Amino acid sequence: AMALIALLRGELLDTWQDQLPEDAPNHFALNVLPAERDAFAARLAELSPHPAPLYPVVPGRLVTINDEPVRQLVSKESRGERAIQRDLSLTWAEQLPADNQITSGRWWGAAHASELPGVSVEAELAESLQLELGDRLRFNVGGIEREAQVSSLREVDWDSFQPNFYMIFEPQTLQDLPATYLTSFYLPPGQDAELVTLSRAFPSVTLLQVDALLAQLRSILAQVTLAIEYVLLFVLAAGITVLLAGLQATLDERIRQGALLRALGAERQLLVSARRAEFGLLGAAAGLLAALGCELVSFLLYRYAFDMSWQPHPWLLLLPLIGALLVGTAGVLGTRRALNASPLSVLREG
Repeated sequence: AMALIALLRGELLDTWQDQLPEDAPNHFALNVLPAERDAFAARLAELSPHPAPLYPVVPGRLVTINDEPVRQLVSKESRGERAIQRDLSLTWAEQLPADNQITSGRWWGAAHASELPGVSVEAELAESLQLELGDRLRFNVGGIEREAQVSSLREVDWDSFQPNFYMIFEPQTLQDLPATYLTSFYLPPGQDAELVTLSRAFPSVTLLQVDALLAQLRSILAQVTLAIEYVLLFVLAAGITVLLAGLQATLDERIRQGALLRALGAERQLLVSARRAEFGLLGAAAGLLAALGCELVSFLLYRYAFDMSWQPHPWLLLLPLIGALLVGTAGVLGTRRALNASPLSVLREG
């Protein structure tokens, strides 16, 4: 457990960041007003080589599915429960976003004939809400209700740092409603002055620095893992205490065995070497088990939980050595009375 915490504390975010493209967006711009949209886009084109498109954003809440209240259809344990408890950021677009992929249905560029406008839903959310193609969804947007029909399901790359949405509507569906715009962009290092100038030129726009958020996340993770490591140190100390207690329970037997071996001609150094080998092998086995377990758990986390590439960690081979030194030292110190007892007095008492 200690090795796994030490491994994931700093490596997890580093590995994730290393898998991102070098020019991945590192800033988000929110609350861009419609009147400032064109001027803001022109300014971004000067600062960033590949800014993301500006997406309109309208907050709205899903209220019914096929005319049935959504709260009666979604279980509290599902991911969809969190989605219906708050307003979703709704948007519309003519083209499918570059990092999205249609998994079912058709985009509106294809033949789309329906009396209701279409809406494209993120696939995992659709699964949790038990949505199917053709289902009718009703949204409440600031007291105004709008209805749409599920025309496609999308797979979204949430790690791209591009603006992503659960719901994308067909154009003309929400355009008459008040909206702000959202985008992300990459700003090369050393251009903080340009960011300040951009903020002053558009004071209503909220700029979020991804690097600052990640630095704050690292700080929080460091504090949490430090607390966990202290707890695990107490667990380790408790384990050594249990080891010493077990040695004390068998100490009389070890004293008699040591006295008998010395009476038969064994030297004290041989007994010391035997103790070191016994507890050293015990500690090495514990360290080897820890290394294998840590690699297995990290592989499962990287592959199935975080969907990231996994690399072996050769430094975990130090764990058997650390275990051998730690347990070996504790074992030899815990059984030193068996080495110092006089063979003659022990055999007479026996």
